[in-house]
Amino acid sequence: MKIAVLGIGGIGGVVGAGLSRKFDDINLIARGKALEAIKKNGLTLKSDRLGTFTVHPKTVTDNVNEIGVVDALIIATKSYGLEGACRQCLPIIGDETLVVPLLNGVAVSEDVKKYTGGKGQTADGCIYAFSNIIKPGVIAHIGELCHIDIGFKDGRKNAKGLMLAEMLTKSGIETVYSDDIMVPVWEKYIMMCGNSCIFAYNDCAAGEIHKSPEKMKFVKDVYTELYKLAVAEGVNVSANIVDKYINVFSRLPENAITSLYRDLKEPGKKTEFDAIIGKAARLAEKHKISAPCIKGTYEKYKGR
Repeated sequence: MKIAVLGIGGIGGVVGAGLSRKFDDINLIARGKALEAIKKNGLTLKSDRLGTFTVHPKTVTDNVNEIGVVDALIIATKSYGLEGACRQCLPIIGDETLVVPLLNGVAVSEDVKKYTGGKGQTADGCIYAFSNIIKPGVIAHIGELCHIDIGFKDGRKNAKGLMLAEMLTKSGIETVYSDDIMVPVWEKYIMMCGNSCIFAYNDCAAGEIHKSPEKMKFVKDVYTELYKLAVAEGVNVSANIVDKYINVFSRLPENAITSLYRDLKEPGKKTEFDAIIGKAARLAEKHKISAPCIKGTYEKYKGR
């Protein structure tokens, strides 16, 4: 199967390297220093789970016309780069091309369809992995967690989706083709958006929050607000998810924060604030759900 991976940062780097180590027709779409480095030295992954290795994919380019129409396109950009990424990739998306966005959020497939004019077969997906760029062309993946869920909102089967899930699993990235994809997508969103609200609103790392009953109440309240949004959206998330995530948060290292909170603290840096926390605030308005934790965080950083 001919696969293209767009965005060779922390997530795209793990996926692109893993696939390239096991399969031949893997094509990376990169730009700038990452493009130069990978063309010259290959793509290096330093992973606690997959090991350390360097791959030389079939194609590394910023010109998608060098690739041609693909069977599957994995989009691993930031949310603020999604529209440009979709426009860039129009020439390689055919009628049966599987398009899988691995971005943070809960309505990403709808955005992709809008930006691509509905070309291809757009699925939803989410990935659990702690990874980052060490330097252009060198990616670190920390810990054993490396899992992807993909599927379609209507629950349909897709032969290329099933094949892609099998290929990713063979590459070392455990991947499940889900009949109810919005459950894992929302369960990840509740944790990721909730944690970003917790750190951003309280403006401190996990250790300070652990020591404050008032701040720990915020933890419970924001997860509860997000759970209510999921239910209002018709998603059958686990009824015990709030307690589960409180337990997870209580065990975070004292210096833990989210990347979104870190980005918000850096003046002038582009962030995914509107796509993540802004989206939750808009859903609360849509469903007329009281969400003071989400809205308080949104108001604090709105326009940032």
